[in-house]
Amino acid sequence: MQIELVKGVHLTIIPTTKYTTTKILVNFATKQTLTNSSVRNVLVNLLVNATANYPNQTVLARKLATMYGAELDGYVTRVGTTHNVRLNLSFVNQHLAPQMRINDALDLMQELIFNPLRDQDELSPQSWQLQRDNIAATLSSWEDDKQYLAAKRLLDLYFTKGSVMKVPSTGTAEMVTKVLNREIVRAYQNMLAKDQVEIIIEGDVDADQVERALRQWPWQARSSFETDVFYHQPVWSNVQVGSHQIDIQQAKLDLAYSFPVYFMDHDYYPALVMNGLFGGGPYSLLFKNVRERASLAYYASTGYRPFAGYLFVQSGINSQDRQRTQQLIGDQLKAIQDGLINISDLKQVKKNLINGYLVSQDNPNHLVERALISNLTGLHLPANPVELIQSVDRQQVSDVAQKLKLQAEYFLDRR
Repeated sequence: MQIELVKGVHLTIIPTTKYTTTKILVNFATKQTLTNSSVRNVLVNLLVNATANYPNQTVLARKLATMYGAELDGYVTRVGTTHNVRLNLSFVNQHLAPQMRINDALDLMQELIFNPLRDQDELSPQSWQLQRDNIAATLSSWEDDKQYLAAKRLLDLYFTKGSVMKVPSTGTAEMVTKVLNREIVRAYQNMLAKDQVEIIIEGDVDADQVERALRQWPWQARSSFETDVFYHQPVWSNVQVGSHQIDIQQAKLDLAYSFPVYFMDHDYYPALVMNGLFGGGPYSLLFKNVRERASLAYYASTGYRPFAGYLFVQSGINSQDRQRTQQLIGDQLKAIQDGLINISDLKQVKKNLINGYLVSQDNPNHLVERALISNLTGLHLPANPVELIQSVDRQQVSDVAQKLKLQAEYFLDRR
């Protein structure tokens, strides 16, 4: 059930008695720019750490404790070209705790969004610099993970100059350290006034009661959401190549391919199966032939990004095995493109995908995420994904694999 509270603010209710918890997700979406990700990352952390009535983390934590240990989270993420600020509140349902009322949770969420801790023209004046510096330190620490570092540098090669996709949804440590309070205030005001808002509530709730409560929130109507969620990039005429040498025990070889098959395209389910067969799981060719049989990689896997139209390969190898590994990775892809696909392997990959889907149906977070993606894209998952996966044949996998075109390769080597 989807309801428009005011123009640009939508409520989706997923009624279910299946889970012991109720979830409220409020998502603010706007077009990502080269600069807004870092500011919005600091903003969401300020919103979930203090409000006017709960002025510090300790007081807010006590409030959550009175709600039978409700869990609050705030973070940023990207869906295609959109930058999303998310506030997520999960709490035990009223059948297990009759005194836990949905309106109490809604009141807290309203407080978090509309009544932040502020002093005149500043947000969280006593703690914003500390929060900002903590976020920057966390982002800096991520680069200690060399697999993450290699992946980040690969995408910097892959995406064209000036592309917002070069900037992580979290921003970078350098960008975050430069965020000023007035920029946070401006981002907050823009978020409330201009972002597309998706509110997803899942649980055993009274839909009319929820709608009445949310219509009392001080929403402003906003323009229609016109950004194209899907990211499209021209194909490079030459493969972009990069490498660095650092103190590292295990070299990293990462590859990026243009793969213009998008979420819910005609070839979407064949693309999922192809990715699973290439490197997306323990039954893949990369796992069996590159990692296990040839013993060339400590790990070798693929990832498919259906909102940005690319696929990547990550591998950890010995430095001297770079050429052999890259050749063998290419051989696995060519075998799929040529239709040299073992039917037993294909069946096992599809079975694995179907099992993953069925397991996800028992995960309330998955159902909320699926509803949110549908609302942001205007596309809806079919009622029979299991049948669609099962129906994918060898020719479809081969055909969709031929859409892959190598665009970037990055090698992180040891000194």
